[in-house]
Amino acid sequence: MPNFQRLLDLNFWFSLRPSALGPKGAVFVLVFFCLMIFLGIVFSFLSIRKKGDPLISKLFKKLFNQFFAMGAIGLILVFLSYEQIFLLGSYLWYLLWLIGFFVWSGFSLRYLIKKIPQGREERERKKRLQKYF
Repeated sequence: MPNFQRLLDLNFWFSLRPSALGPKGAVFVLVFFCLMIFLGIVFSFLSIRKKGDPLISKLFKKLFNQFFAMGAIGLILVFLSYEQIFLLGSYLWYLLWLIGFFVWSGFSLRYLIKKIPQGREERERKKRLQKYF
């Protein structure tokens, strides 16, 4: 059973010489980041299929960029942690990765909630005006 108590310890997160991930932890994190890359590829295919709606296609392109990039960065973090590289293998990088993922997700969510309805409204307005020309 994993020891979640050490996640609350600041020395765990800020240690310059991190402890090993462990076999189960390394496999879990590795599979998680590979799944993110796979989801990025799925979003890429979805962006190609949704060429009829450029707003949705752009959303899927944004999600592809986010998931593929964050998955690749995550795999690099797993490698650095597995090799226990001084400073670069620190678990602090996972926290920074998580913060970056949530910030990037916020931008994607903002695009979904604000920009897509505005774009559709603008397209509908242009379509209504076009019938008079």
